[in-house]
Order: sequence, then C-alpha cells, then structure tokens
Amino acid sequence: MKIVKVLNNNAVVCAKDTGEELIAMGRGLAFGQKAGSELDEAKIEKLFVLQSEEKRNMFLQFINEIPSEEFLIAQKIILGAQEFSKKLFDDSIYITLTDHLHGAIERAKSNVSVTNPLTSAIKSFYPKEFELGLLAVNIIKEELGIALPVDEAAFFTMHFVTAELGESTPKFNTVLTFVQDIGDIARQSLESEVDETSTSWQRFLTHLSFFAQRIMTGKQQSDKEALLYDSVSASYPKAFECVEKIVKYVKDNYSYEVGLDEKTYLMIHVNRLQLEFGIKAE
Repeated sequence: MKIVKVLNNNAVVCAKDTGEELIAMGRGLAFGQKAGSELDEAKIEKLFVLQSEEKRNMFLQFINEIPSEEFLIAQKIILGAQEFSKKLFDDSIYITLTDHLHGAIERAKSNVSVTNPLTSAIKSFYPKEFELGLLAVNIIKEELGIALPVDEAAFFTMHFVTAELGESTPKFNTVLTFVQDIGDIARQSLESEVDETSTSWQRFLTHLSFFAQRIMTGKQQSDKEALLYDSVSASYPKAFECVEKIVKYVKDNYSYEVGLDEKTYLMIHVNRLQLEFGIKAE
C-alpha cells in the first residue's frame, strides 16, 4: 500500500492498489515517511476503512485533535481488553473510548473530578466488563503516571459494553438507571447490606435488565398466573409491599403498567433477597 498523507508519526492515510483509502495506525508507522512512500505493513496495528467522504473528514479531524500518544494508549487498552475478555468490539470504540480518554486526561491535569452516578450499578451488573474499565485506568497510570478515580473506570466500562452490544449509550444509561433505582427500592426492604456478588442478587439484576428491555420496547407479558400471584402475595407480604413500591416507580417514571406475572416474579426475587439479607423489623 502507498502512503497518501502522513497524519503524524503513528498514523497515515494509505491506499490499496484498487484505490480504496484507509487510515493505518501503529507506533512509529510514519516516522521518516512521506506521501508516495511504500507503507511498511508489518508496523500496522489497526486499519480503518473510510466508506464515505464525510467519515473520512470526520476521522481526520478527530485524529488531528487528539495527541497521537493518546491514540496509541487507547489502542493498547482496546487490544488488551480484547485479549483479556476474548471478545471483539465494534470499531466505533476506537473513536468513543479515545475521545473519553482524552477528556479524562485533560480533567485529571486540571484537577477536575467527575462522578458517575451509575458506578455501583455498572460494577454490579457488568462485573467482567468493569474489570476492563479498571484495566484501562491501570494502563493510563502505567503510561502517563495519571491515577484516575474508579468512576472513570465505570465510564470506560460503558464504552466496552456499548461496543460489544452495539447499543447506544443513551439506551445503556436508561437501562442502568432503571436497574439501579429498582435495586435501591429492594435494598430499602432489607435489614443488612447486600452482597453484590451473591447469586440471588445477580439473578435479580439480570431479571431487572430484561424487565427494563420489555419496558423500553413497550412489550407486555400476558398474565397467565393470576392464582400464583394471589398465592405468592399472600405468602410473602413483605415482598409484596416492596414490589408495590416498584410498580409505583415504574408507572410514575415510565407510564408502564406492570402485569400480575411480572409482579409475581419480582416478589419471588425480592423474597429470596429478604430471606438472605434479612427483613427490616416492623
């Protein structure tokens, strides 16, 4: 491949024999090179296909605004995360994560801290991806000597999850907020602190995630177990009280009517938590 334009020491616009243009990145890839030179493909660490002029201009502007060192750190984070998790992420993460990394570094240099209200929910609901967020923070510390707070690890986690699932960040945030808020309602019915690594808590969070997805898509479950609902609500009065608060929250915030089957499942989960972690005294 031929170099069309040198962007910096670590990135070039290059062209295949077919004329298709790409952006190639790699440490020292373009050092001492110029337009028209043959590209040393052994040094290429990442190739981006530019499918439109608009994307080409946007990508070039982005590269010009972000220090090349930070691009390489982001690349090290992403490749390390892929190796650690054995998963592939959408190429969009090279933009989104690098952009966030740049902002996090700038904030740290200016002694500006940010909080992530979803850190607890992210850590509980995406424990494996949260490890990738911590990996990102550790690599930044190793490369730049900058220690970022745990809330930044949660932000990085969000980029890994969205790049893996292909979902938008706003939807991701909505689901996590939902899970966190209902989780807090359930916590209030307990006497002791929740062990977030417990099987019962993880099952509850998983159920809440699917519940959130049904609400976001407007899907209603058919009520086939009215008798079971009557039996469970009579057997688990404390869980029933908690679930009624959850139902009110969902109706007030999402205009969604929770069906009897969903209430039954929620009561079973909440009762399991109350048995494990205690019930507040009357």
